[in-house]
Amino acid sequence: MQPSFKTTQKHKKFLGVRFASCNCYGRLYLNDDGGAYVGRCPKCYTSFAVRVGAGGTNSRMFVANCR
Repeated sequence: MQPSFKTTQKHKKFLGVRFASCNCYGRLYLNDDGGAYVGRCPKCYTSFAVRVGAGGTNSRMFVANCR
């Protein structure tokens, strides 16, 4: 019996972001070294990076202006 898709896929940590300027939603994924969440606006492709550090926040949803 083969394992199901759900048990074999890797879950990456992410932050949800509403890109207010472009009126769309996207995700920033934790990079390989675990030092930042990185990604782009899905409409205008502006790059974003959010550093991970001590004393941060527990929030998982954010709003960003990309223009």
